[in-house]
Amino acid sequence: MDPYPHVKVAGNPRERGRGYGEQARERIERSIEAYRQVFLAYAGWDWEQVRREAARYEAPIAAFDGRYVDEIRGIAEGAGVDVEDVLSINVRTEVMFAAKARAAKAASRTGGDGRRQGECSAFTVLPEASAEGHTLLGQNWDWLLHCFDTVVVLEATQDQGPNFVSIVEAGLLAKTGLNS
Repeated sequence: MDPYPHVKVAGNPRERGRGYGEQARERIERSIEAYRQVFLAYAGWDWEQVRREAARYEAPIAAFDGRYVDEIRGIAEGAGVDVEDVLSINVRTEVMFAAKARAAKAASRTGGDGRRQGECSAFTVLPEASAEGHTLLGQNWDWLLHCFDTVVVLEATQDQGPNFVSIVEAGLLAKTGLNS
């Protein structure tokens, strides 16, 4: 049994999103619930505040490439969740850092400790140091433990743009991966 579901999708953005949402529904629900808790713990924000802040990103995303918004809408439809929740987890980093910046500014006025929370690390092993003479690349994902229960392997055949395989938290458009 594979430890992570392998989600295969094809077609236009809305079709890919729907297929992804249908295939990863439970993990998408877990991602949303986990980020509810993350924002509350790390930023002191309830989920409605996160959703309001995330909504500010929809227009810039659409202006950059409306296909991303279409795919987010498709994911929400397929998973049977609110589009605002899927948008929120997709812009979680931008929203979280904005929240952290506001909190840091407030803490600097009140004497916060200034410690930085660690996140992911990347590494490279050069050919001369590897047993097989190959270059090896890797990245750990050690900030949030819930990811073990939300990760999927997403394989997308796109109608426009390169096809790709991504290891991603369910509900996100993509994360770490390779394209054609």
